[in-house]
Amino acid sequence: MSDLSIYDRQGIGKPLGFGRKCALLIIDFQIGFTREDAFGGFNINSAITATGKLLGHVRPLGMPIAHACFIAPEAAGGIGPFGEKIPSLLTLTADSPDVAFAPEVAPLPNEFIVRKQHASAFFGTALSSWLRANAVDTLLVTGCTTSGCVRASVIDASAHGLRPIIVEECVGDRAEEPHRANLFDMGKKYADVMPLDAVISHLALADAA
Repeated sequence: MSDLSIYDRQGIGKPLGFGRKCALLIIDFQIGFTREDAFGGFNINSAITATGKLLGHVRPLGMPIAHACFIAPEAAGGIGPFGEKIPSLLTLTADSPDVAFAPEVAPLPNEFIVRKQHASAFFGTALSSWLRANAVDTLLVTGCTTSGCVRASVIDASAHGLRPIIVEECVGDRAEEPHRANLFDMGKKYADVMPLDAVISHLALADAA
């Protein structure tokens, strides 16, 4: 018997499904995360490309779209222990070219931008208020890194009573093992993990209904 069968025996991992209204959250797809010599690696660039495909489907639907980006404060030590663990994050100040959005997924003027200084797109930002104002109950999650800012945002989305749906090909990490382990864990505890084509098909059917 596989060790993983304990999840089934304990009834862990029931699907959430879609609610009444979706929004799309894109986390930290910034220039610095496209390069392995900065913050990137493994499948982040392919996840950006896949998210560009998803955007092509959701924008015509008028779905609310939020883009989260990490911008470090100018003051030393402004992000606390997070900056001690990852000192290079302190270089991602507002004037750094690495904080710009990757062109494939750059926001349009009518899309919401969340500027954050920690892992979660919810912590210290207006994201939850914006989602409530738009009557959103289901959050499509894309971005990087799967094991870091995506995970933190998914857990906070769940804590805010949202249905997080991670679009599998649209999240990326700098290494494969943490990416796959965290997708599994989030899918069992906090979110649904769905392939991109399945998400697109669902949205198309819902729009036609």
